Amino acid sequence: MIDGMKKFTHTVIAIVAAGLLSAGGCLSGCGPKKSDDNTAKLIEQLGSDNEDTHLQAAWKLTQMKSGAVAALGEALRGRDRILAQRAGKVLVNIGPPAVGTLTEALNDSEFRWDYIAAAALARIGPPSKPVVDTLIATLKSGDPEARAMAADALGGLGLPPATVVVPFLKALRDDEEAVCQAAAIGLANTGKDAIEPLIHALGDSRVKYRRHVALVLARFGPDATGAAGGLVSMLKNGDAKQRSAAVFALEKIRVQSPAAISALIETLSGDDNYRSERAARALGLIGPPAVKPLIEALGDNNTRRPGLVALALAGAGASAHEATDALLGLLKNGDEDARGLAVFALSRTSKSEAKVISALVGALENDPSEYSVRMYAAEALGRISPPAKGAIPALTEAMKHPHESVRQAAAEAIENIKSPTTRPAPEQCNDPLHSH
Repeated sequence: MIDGMKKFTHTVIAIVAAGLLSAGGCLSGCGPKKSDDNTAKLIEQLGSDNEDTHLQAAWKLTQMKSGAVAALGEALRGRDRILAQRAGKVLVNIGPPAVGTLTEALNDSEFRWDYIAAAALARIGPPSKPVVDTLIATLKSGDPEARAMAADALGGLGLPPATVVVPFLKALRDDEEAVCQAAAIGLANTGKDAIEPLIHALGDSRVKYRRHVALVLARFGPDATGAAGGLVSMLKNGDAKQRSAAVFALEKIRVQSPAAISALIETLSGDDNYRSERAARALGLIGPPAVKPLIEALGDNNTRRPGLVALALAGAGASAHEATDALLGLLKNGDEDARGLAVFALSRTSKSEAKVISALVGALENDPSEYSVRMYAAEALGRISPPAKGAIPALTEAMKHPHESVRQAAAEAIENIKSPTTRPAPEQCNDPLHSH
């Protein structure tokens, strides 16, 4: 009887064990599932100092979607801020399935990285009041890294100006550059209502990184013309980075005031190529109001870089027609760089005049430069096209020049003059307005 009961018991155990195993289960002593081990390993790799390692881990965790949310939530709550930030980014990529975990973390009074959860929820959207309140509170009193993240997250929410303008204006005065930059961008994202506060910030000595304000104002183009005074002051008196930002903004806004034109012309003679060439483009875009002051600068022996004055006149196009004689003088007496830019400007401002074509042919045949001015002269004649038919013999001779750039420019010019419809697109030419 006892032997029979033992046999029966062994049979039942065998059947139960078989059932468990066939269902994917295991007997007592079963350890963590392989998938759990894999997720834990990926979380560990997510915190790695090696960029490739943590980026690959982030991608794999994102592919797991809801299967990785719980583990990422634990990482979010840990003591390692870098790991928490990366976990937050992955949860953003996972999207809606992560909202519950993030909301739970945000509502936990003991959670140390509430702004990370709030920023993640803001990006998944739509933002709730607790999310916005947390981000604004962090922007006011968080540590530098937290403030920068909060400002960046708030700036992308498209919130009503009344909600964020005051916090952003205060953040513009932050000692951390990243916070100021994010606040300026956030203000710009609120629309044209931000222009006046931003203009005011240009003159606020408490704003340490005013260049970011200038760069953001540039986004508004001519709508921000009220910033002219602040930008001119920055261009004259700011540090190197501020002056570069100011000239960029003046170009985009196209400020036409005499003070702005004067400051930009003065910048043409500076040693910083970026600012000087930006100033030339800005003056060209301003157009007619800048032409007379530019001609005066071209005739001023104290102008250090007359070639850039010519470049600005080229940008003004036909409205700078009255600069023809001054440009011809520069072509005759300037250095190599100035002569090349004078050629280009003449082809843009006074191209159909016989004396201009004659001067360009003379430059093609006799300029003492190795090749650059002759190449520009050939290209200019090609742009003039039919009125330059008399230049074909000189262009034909130029096709024998030892430098390939001159030969190619001459060949294309002849083709353009004979068949104007085949003229190359502007980007195919050596256009100093875009490549100088």
